[in-house]
Amino acid sequence: MKGMKLGIDFGSYSIKIYAENKGMVIDEPSVAAIDCETQQPIAFGSDAYELSGRCPAEIKVVDVIRNGVISDFVLAEKMLRYYIKKVCGTRVYKPNVLVSLSTNATSFEKKTMLDAITLAGAGRVCLVEGILASAFGCGIETEKIGGRMVLDIGHHITEFAIISMGSIVNSGAIKRGSNDIDKAIEQHLKRDRDILIGPHTLREVKDKIISAIRRDCETALFISGKSNLDEMPISFEITSNEIYPYIDEQISLLVAEINTLLKTVPPELLSDAADHGIYLCGGGSLIFDIAERLEQEINIRCEVVDEPTLAKVNGLGQLINNEKLLENNGYRFIFKDEVRERIRKMNSKNV
Repeated sequence: MKGMKLGIDFGSYSIKIYAENKGMVIDEPSVAAIDCETQQPIAFGSDAYELSGRCPAEIKVVDVIRNGVISDFVLAEKMLRYYIKKVCGTRVYKPNVLVSLSTNATSFEKKTMLDAITLAGAGRVCLVEGILASAFGCGIETEKIGGRMVLDIGHHITEFAIISMGSIVNSGAIKRGSNDIDKAIEQHLKRDRDILIGPHTLREVKDKIISAIRRDCETALFISGKSNLDEMPISFEITSNEIYPYIDEQISLLVAEINTLLKTVPPELLSDAADHGIYLCGGGSLIFDIAERLEQEINIRCEVVDEPTLAKVNGLGQLINNEKLLENNGYRFIFKDEVRERIRKMNSKNV
């Protein structure tokens, strides 16, 4: 197959790109900075993220992906074009791109991603369920008979699947993720302390003091923000005990929805998954004590995999470096018009 093969995980929090025989070559926030007057992008990824909360009023930093789907088609196409060109350079042949999507992506969302990728410069495209890629990236022995469960806690979406003999036999998705914890912390500080904080400060709070289970020893952090009363800078202390109730509420809601999904799993598959435990990946799996909290709530052993935030893109890498593995799972790289025809047929069946 002519043209470089790329695996793209275009998520709500970041865009990651795996290049054939090179490994992961891009890992950047999926945000863009735009000029408010011209509506043209002036920066993508890390360069745009660094402007968050620090740029003048005429520049705005926006999410390109929200709730796992493209929120601004033009920006998404330009962002993909920027990174594809950065990876492929001036190669003659267009790249063949494997793209991960949510298991519950609609036909319209699939078509939107397809159009964005092809307009950005892809020659052939293959759409694959992101949770399947995550399973490969988690190191699940996908060829084995019997269920192996993976839970990917993302920024806006949490997905789960049971994999048997290399295929998804049961799956589901929840529109809830680590972003709900972000919002809970921000809302608490604004409502109860009249303080506003930016994304960089929020990340520091998440990395250092939040926990899925109340800590035995309270931890504290001094951070900076802006007073919502006089809009002046303010430095203040925030503690793990102060924010735990808001974290606990969001995790309880997530666990409740996970339990609802697990009730749809056939008993034999759920028994297999319980025997082998649940593989945890995604950015939300980095929350301190999240595996222990889930074990307490759903009574199944949980384990955070190595490099949980890279599971999906590493799985895409395994798939693009092994076409037979793709074909065995029913996927192949096809031209844009053929994919569109498949989506049209799916729409016809759903009518």
